[in-house]
Amino acid sequence: MNETLKSGSSLSPQEEPGSLLPAGIFSLVLFVSLVLPNLVFSGPYFFSTLHLMKWAVALVPVALCGLLAGISVTVRGTVRSAFTIDGFAVIWLLLLLYVTAQPFWSGLRSPETFFQEWFFFASLWLVYILSSRLAGGGLLRLLLWGCLVNCAVSVVFAELQVRETGNLPFFILPTPGYYIANTGQQNMFALWLALGGLNGTFLCFSSEKTGRFVRALLVPLLAVTFWGLISTTSRSGILAFFTGFAVLSCYYLRNLGRKNLKKVLAVAFLFCAVLGLNLVLNEGRWGILMYKMEDVLENPLSIANRDSIWATSWTMYAERPLRGVGLGQYKWHYLDAQREMLKRWPGMKWQYTHWAHNEFLQWFAETGTAGGLLMVFLWGWWAVSAFSAFLRKKIHSPEAYWGSAMVALFLFNALWTRPFHRIENVLWLSLAFALANREMLLSLFDAPPPEDFRKGGRLIGGVTAAVCLVGLVYFGSGVRGDRMLRLASDAADPVVRERYLAGALSSPMVRDLAEKERAYFLVSLGQERKDPEVVSEGLNGLMAYFGKQPHVRELNYLREWSRRLENVPLYDEFSSYGGPVSGPPAEK
Repeated sequence: MNETLKSGSSLSPQEEPGSLLPAGIFSLVLFVSLVLPNLVFSGPYFFSTLHLMKWAVALVPVALCGLLAGISVTVRGTVRSAFTIDGFAVIWLLLLLYVTAQPFWSGLRSPETFFQEWFFFASLWLVYILSSRLAGGGLLRLLLWGCLVNCAVSVVFAELQVRETGNLPFFILPTPGYYIANTGQQNMFALWLALGGLNGTFLCFSSEKTGRFVRALLVPLLAVTFWGLISTTSRSGILAFFTGFAVLSCYYLRNLGRKNLKKVLAVAFLFCAVLGLNLVLNEGRWGILMYKMEDVLENPLSIANRDSIWATSWTMYAERPLRGVGLGQYKWHYLDAQREMLKRWPGMKWQYTHWAHNEFLQWFAETGTAGGLLMVFLWGWWAVSAFSAFLRKKIHSPEAYWGSAMVALFLFNALWTRPFHRIENVLWLSLAFALANREMLLSLFDAPPPEDFRKGGRLIGGVTAAVCLVGLVYFGSGVRGDRMLRLASDAADPVVRERYLAGALSSPMVRDLAEKERAYFLVSLGQERKDPEVVSEGLNGLMAYFGKQPHVRELNYLREWSRRLENVPLYDEFSSYGGPVSGPPAEK
C-alpha cells in the first residue's frame, strides 16, 4: 500500500511521493519468508540439520528487502520513499534498543546465542515496518493460500512419517514415527497447522470474492489441515486455533453483520466432521490426545507438566529482576536456576528444557523488569485497541480482523509454548500486528508524517541497511562454519577433522558449537591414542564450554568422567544440579 501525502503539501517535482519498495519485490519476499520455511530443512549437507535452511529461507529475503528499503530511505529521503513509523513501531524500536544495550549491564554467557536472537528479533520489527506500509489485501490472500497449501502438503509428510515408511523421500525430515513433518517439533507443527486453519477460515469467510472452483478447492485443503492439527495431539496448537477462530468469528458477526453466521457454522461443522472422522480412523492418535486431556483434568496443579519449569523461570527472574540474564541466555541459565529452585521447592520435579514454555515468563527472565514491561505494554496496547474496535462496532477491513485474530492465536500459544523462537512462524505475527494496527491502533501519540521525519527517517534507513548487510555477512559466515562442522563430523582422518574444526572456529555464528565439537573430538582422540594429556585438554575444553552454555548432555558427560577419574569435588559439583545420576564416584 503506497502512502500519499495530505493535500496542501508543497513538494518539488523531485520530491514527489513514491513507494518504499516495488510492490512485486516485497510480495515475493514475503511469500518466500512466510510460506516456504516450514517445507524445508537443511538435511545432511549441514551440521544444523533442521534450522539452518529455515533461517536462510525466512531471514535472507527479509534482510535483502531491508537492505534495499534502507538504501531507498537514505538516498531518496522519507518523502520520496513515503516512509514513516507508527507509535507501536516506536515503542518496539525502544525495546530493540534496550536489548541491544543490555549486555553492558547483564553480561553474556553466550554471545553467539545473543546475536542469533537479536537478528531474529530485529527482523520482526523490520517486517512490521515494511508490512505496515506495503501489505494489502491481495498480497494477504496470496500468502494465506500459500500457507494453506503448505499445511496440506506438510500433513502428507507427517502421515508418511508416522507410518514409519522405510524409505522417506529426501525432502522429508527422516524422523519415522513422529508426526512433525519438516517442522522438527510437535507443538511447532501444531502451531503451523493452527495458522493454516485460521488462514483457511478467513478465506472461507471471504469466499464471495473467489470463484466456484477455488471455493471447491478450499474446503478439502482446510479439512486436511484440520485433520493434521487434531493428529498432532497438541493441546496448545488446537486451543490456539480455537482462540483465533473465536476472535475472527466475533468480529465478523458483530462488525460485519450476522449474515456471516452461516459461514461461521460451516467452518465449525467442517472441524467437527473432521474430528469425528479422526476418531474413527485414527484411534491411536486420538487416544494420545484424550490421555493428555485427562492428565490436565486429573493433575491441574502441574499445569501440563510445566509447574517446575515455570518455577525455575520465576527463580531466574527473581535472582536478577532488574538486569535479566540477557537476550537468548535463558537456556544457559536454566540449570543454575533450577538448582536454586529445587532448594526453595524441593518437592518440584527435575526437568531440563531450553524454553520457559511461556514466552512472557522467559522474556521477563531474559530482559528484566524494564524489558518485560515494555513487551507487556505493546501487547496490552494492541489488546485494548482490538477490543475497543469490537465494542464500537467500527467497520474495518477484513484484513484488520484477520490480523487481530492471528495475534490472539499467537498470544494464547505463547502462554504455553515458544512461538516467538521459531522464526519461520513468528514472522506471521509481525504481519498480523501490522495489518491490525494500521486500522485499529488507538493513538497515544502522533507519528510524524514523512515530511517531518526527514533526519530521523534517514538515520533509521541508514542503520537498517547497515544492520541488514552485517546480518547477511554474519549469516554467510555461519553457513560456511556450519558446513565446516559437517565436514569435520564426516572426516575419518584426525588431521583433516582438526583442520575443519579450526575453520568453523573462525565463524562468530557457530564458534560455540565448534568449541564443543573440538572438545569431544579431543577426548575421543585421546582415548584412542591412550594419551591422557589430550583427554585432559578435551575435558578442560568441555568444562569451559559448560561454564558458558550449561547443557544436560555435557552435565551428564562431565559428571560421569569425574566419577571415573575419582574427582569427588567435581562429581559433587555436577551432581548438585540434579537429574539422572549414573552412580557415586569410586573410592580411592
